[in-house]
Amino acid sequence: MRPLDEERESHRLYVALTRRAALFGALALIALLISVVNVLALIHAFWQPMGVFNMPLYLLFAVTALWAAVNFSRTRRRALEYRDHPERFLQE
Repeated sequence: MRPLDEERESHRLYVALTRRAALFGALALIALLISVVNVLALIHAFWQPMGVFNMPLYLLFAVTALWAAVNFSRTRRRALEYRDHPERFLQE
């Protein structure tokens, strides 16, 4: 490849990884928001007469959304690491 083509390709890869990191960051924030809302619903269920029956469901959704938020943020971090230091991954 010519140097200009290599530069274009590396810039395209940089932009794609930046876009992917932004997407995973947004997904992590959304999952964290869902987790917080379910924790609030879990707390609110204490004051409802039949809210006890919904507590396991709220807890399940809160934990699952928190797990998804952690995984999305890890994936975002890996994408940014690959974007900023591709030579580390090419050597492996």
